[in-house]
Amino acid sequence: MADLEHYRQCIQTILTKHGSFKPKRGDVEAELFFDTTHNHYQLMYVGWNGLSRVYHTVIHFDIKDGKIWIQQNMTDVDLAQELLEMGVEKEDIVLGLQPPYKRPYTGYGVA
Repeated sequence: MADLEHYRQCIQTILTKHGSFKPKRGDVEAELFFDTTHNHYQLMYVGWNGLSRVYHTVIHFDIKDGKIWIQQNMTDVDLAQELLEMGVEKEDIVLGLQPPYKRPYTGYGVA
């Protein structure tokens, strides 16, 4: 259980850091979602850019079977590297945004 709490804290720290950056265009807010019951965590942008609706997931993490899954990363930041620097083991990071056949070649965990 110690790893689970540590992983939750790492994810929340990363999302909070990235959520503090204000989108450059429009009337757009960063929204953070921390579902510690089901272990889903997201940073979304919601609002308007002129007449265009903005509603998309910027970063999405899940914790499944004791591993952190990076499900979405629409930033130019290496989220897996940030997790490694926080003490998460490489085999406990799954690049869920990669197709299953590519995951064994990423150097990270496979599920």
